[in-house]
Amino acid sequence: MIVIKYPLSWNIAKRLKKGDIVKYSGKIVFVSKKALYRMENYMKLEGKYPYDVMGEVVFVKDNSPLFLESLYKLGASGVVKERDLEIGENTRMLIERFQRPLFEVNKVEGQELVKLYPDLNEDAIKEIWVDSLEMEVI
Repeated sequence: MIVIKYPLSWNIAKRLKKGDIVKYSGKIVFVSKKALYRMENYMKLEGKYPYDVMGEVVFVKDNSPLFLESLYKLGASGVVKERDLEIGENTRMLIERFQRPLFEVNKVEGQELVKLYPDLNEDAIKEIWVDSLEMEVI
């Protein structure tokens, strides 16, 4: 088991390999497709993103390759998905291309803090603070 505390550096992220079990403590940022769409529109208008995911571990409930690619391009160190969310071959190729881990968990639980777009309710950008969350690199 590999113990990692926030922040997850890119050097560590690149060394993780499929099957590694990680015990992570720190911040995870929840980003939905709706929130990412708003952030990209803001970027087009204002020239910067309203929330920076550079170097963050990002939790998603959608794993479409285009969505994940956007998060990796924004600098996410890793992406977390729940175990019941299936991934396809295109997603696996994307993970290899960016050399950043995709983690799988049973459930993400912790203290949540809404950071952006509260009107999106469950799709708002949230920071979730976890302690010793067990994740598997897939």
